[in-house]
Amino acid sequence: MQNIEIFYIPPMRQALLLIFAAMPLFAQESVAEIQRNIKNVKAETEREKNLTEAEAKRHAAYVENSKQKTAIFEEQAKELAGQIDSLKAEIEKLKGARQKALGTARYFESRKTKYIEDLTLAIDSLAIFAEQGFPHKNKEAAETFREISSQLKKSVISPEAAFGRAWETMLERVRLGYTAETWNGNLETDGKTIAGKFFRYGTVACIFVSQNGETVLWLNSPTGKWESAGENLMLRTTLKETMRVADGKTAPKLSLIPIPR
Repeated sequence: MQNIEIFYIPPMRQALLLIFAAMPLFAQESVAEIQRNIKNVKAETEREKNLTEAEAKRHAAYVENSKQKTAIFEEQAKELAGQIDSLKAEIEKLKGARQKALGTARYFESRKTKYIEDLTLAIDSLAIFAEQGFPHKNKEAAETFREISSQLKKSVISPEAAFGRAWETMLERVRLGYTAETWNGNLETDGKTIAGKFFRYGTVACIFVSQNGETVLWLNSPTGKWESAGENLMLRTTLKETMRVADGKTAPKLSLIPIPR
């Protein structure tokens, strides 16, 4: 049989024993908490480190990309500067060509002005020539020449058009020299109007016989006046016969007509 010894512990000592017994438990919990905090701090530190490294990489990539773009921009700027220089040189060439063209234009403009002046004088002289020529529609021709000259001076028509119209009018005057014609009309002479027939032979002669055959005239081209056959029976008969031949009322034959000197 075992002997059991029973010790008596005072109440104060019992409380102290309980405290000393609990202290290892509290110590163990504090160490675990500290270890968890350290682990959390390490994890947070690692996360911050990773974030910092990632930001550093992004910044490095941004810097590198910026350098590349800057290099590209610099290259483009050099190309643009070269193009600008080329354009400036081309503009200078164009300016030179433009100045040359303007000089040429001014030269030909002055030549054109001189040509218009000379052409105007020539057309005016044709008007005088028509007035002094054979007295058949010469006033109308002179008026046509003067109208052409006036329109040319006022730039209403071009020099080419003026030359063409003057040339055609002059050709009509030239055609008078190798054509003949008869026509019915009225002749004003001595304040009277006489109806009859005209016959023109080139620019050599022109005669007039009234409808009743009483008035027989021939044109004195140097003076532009109509001369009467008067009582000269031979001349009257000859001129009337010439009119009949010209009018196709008798067979063709040699006819006599007065030609003034």
